[in-house]
Amino acid sequence: MNPRLLLALALAIGTVLAGCGSHEAAAVPPAGLDDPAHRRVAEAVISSFENSSTDLPYAAAQRLDDGRGITAGRAGFTSGTHDLLLVVQRYEALAGTSTPLHRYVRPLRAIDTQVADGGDGDDTTGLGGFEAAWASTSRSDPRLNQAQDAVYDDLYFRPVMDQARRAGVTTALGQLALLDTGIQHGTGTGPDDLGTIVTETGPLAGDEPGWLRRFLENRRRHLEHPAYAETAEVWRESLPRVDTLERFVDQQRFDLATPVDWTFAGQRFSVPG
Repeated sequence: MNPRLLLALALAIGTVLAGCGSHEAAAVPPAGLDDPAHRRVAEAVISSFENSSTDLPYAAAQRLDDGRGITAGRAGFTSGTHDLLLVVQRYEALAGTSTPLHRYVRPLRAIDTQVADGGDGDDTTGLGGFEAAWASTSRSDPRLNQAQDAVYDDLYFRPVMDQARRAGVTTALGQLALLDTGIQHGTGTGPDDLGTIVTETGPLAGDEPGWLRRFLENRRRHLEHPAYAETAEVWRESLPRVDTLERFVDQQRFDLATPVDWTFAGQRFSVPG
């Protein structure tokens, strides 16, 4: 064979092999909400549901008269459901010294014990001035916001992602639907919790869009007829969350690719590209 032809052939083969090698070595992009960009969109959507803003409200704190005392921070941690106490304790541990929230640790623990014994979760005894102290600290000490992120991941994001993997839900939109449900309903196995709704929806069986529609129908039913009658009015107010997620399914926005826009309770929101 002509030497020049042999050289050309060798170069061509080398180029092909090099391309194959680089393809095999290329990093596989993360799927679902493991992708930081997808997670950013999902958290913006949930924040629009919770706070009427796509920004995470780290400094927010208010009394909503919803049976859960004070609601504060990026994930709506509440004094009546234990997680606000966890955030304050995590902040204290990160700070290592006395903090502006230190004086609220004991009242939060007392409320926690009271609720565990069947008491009133809306009781805020000893929490006078908490909202102002929380807001000021969040704006001045990044460790409080770091504590919020850590507790959010521990209580909500990681458990929901584990639940999604067990159920076989792989799309960003599907995982968003589970995450929003877990944040509002809880990630346990109570009568209205995420685990119960997933179980009621049944196996995915290779049809995630169909499964997601059934899941959202079941969530709607739980919001319309919650297990605890005293929460019925508050939970029904969350039905627009399901409406918005169902519109995402109708639009086949399973990858939550930006730019993305949506309507919630008559208000327009967006995340630019």
